[in-house]
Amino acid sequence: MASFPIFIFLAIAPLFALTDRATDTSSIWEKMEWVLLALIISFTAAHAFDSSFLVSSMFYAIGFTLAFTAHVWVRQTLGNRAGKITVIIFWLAMEYVVLKLRPGPSTFLADSLRLQPDWLRWNIHTGYLGATLWILITNLMVYEAILSEKPFQWYWIVSTLIFLLGPLSYSYSLDNAPIERSAMASLYEGNSGMKDVTYLARGEFVVRTAAWLSTLIILFTFVKSQTTSR
Repeated sequence: MASFPIFIFLAIAPLFALTDRATDTSSIWEKMEWVLLALIISFTAAHAFDSSFLVSSMFYAIGFTLAFTAHVWVRQTLGNRAGKITVIIFWLAMEYVVLKLRPGPSTFLADSLRLQPDWLRWNIHTGYLGATLWILITNLMVYEAILSEKPFQWYWIVSTLIFLLGPLSYSYSLDNAPIERSAMASLYEGNSGMKDVTYLARGEFVVRTAAWLSTLIILFTFVKSQTTSR
């Protein structure tokens, strides 16, 4: 539903739920094959099921499945205090890696909203991939509201509506043009002609920040796992 992609805000919620099936005593790869399969289908669908994109879709799916796998590993090491926000951090970090390696032809979660620029005028503050953060956070709220162990609690339902409608309402209150996919690609390919000094200075700071945070989380978890094993 590229012209009205509202379902992207709940499509990833089941993948958050799958990580609950991996217990502290199971392998970190437990149930991840379902996440991988879902992402392969999703990335292939993003290219209208063109078989020429199947290999690249599989590589994307493997990479982003690692975000869920890393979350399970962190949770098994640090306990339940490592919430599902780590999935979001790892996903954003993976998008930053993809952006640095292949800024032009790559596929990003934010691309699902590309045909609705009126929803994204606020991305002048976050960068183009701020839309990925919006999608993931809203999906996390949907998971908590519907698919968690204690579903249908009013505060999660209210939070879902706030995270979905808040940025949408704010966008329609602005009159500027959003950062487009082509502008992001041009900037990271080194041939930007943009006059937006703020974006030129910040770039995609949301995913860049997530990359640093994910590195710190992984290092801390690794040290914790080593000290615990001794």
